[in-house]
Amino acid sequence: MWLNYDDENLRFLKEKIKSIRFAIFRADIHSEISLPNNIIEALKVDDDGTIWFITSCIGKHSKTVDRTFYANLDFYRKGSNCRLQLSGKATVVEDDDQAYFTMSNYSNTLKESLVLIKMKIMQAEYFEHNHEEAHTMMDKLKVIFHQLFVSTAPPHRVYDFS
Repeated sequence: MWLNYDDENLRFLKEKIKSIRFAIFRADIHSEISLPNNIIEALKVDDDGTIWFITSCIGKHSKTVDRTFYANLDFYRKGSNCRLQLSGKATVVEDDDQAYFTMSNYSNTLKESLVLIKMKIMQAEYFEHNHEEAHTMMDKLKVIFHQLFVSTAPPHRVYDFS
């Protein structure tokens, strides 16, 4: 099933990506020259579930990296109560008009060691954690008791768009 611009699930994912913005990028490339794991910023999410972002490449090897590969994005922001893990098919894209580099905060001097990636979401997993403030020892015990015996599992959603 492919994502649809009317899809409520896609709207939910787009909103979470927009609110968190930053993710850890991991490329599943099995070649000698690979893209390093990086923290990226989502620049854009299309209506078909394609995420656009820029990542670095070792030296000037961006022209020799595999053009299509599978990748993972793990969105999380400190202090937030949620995490979003995405996987999908990624492609290195030439940004001829420099539109995406303009959207990013990178300097033009770094352009040679950066690559533009678009990743089509194939699977998504969303986790929400309920953190309660506990200041005293009694409050901490109450929170632990509540988590062990009373509360249900935190919200967890799985999406498969492949």
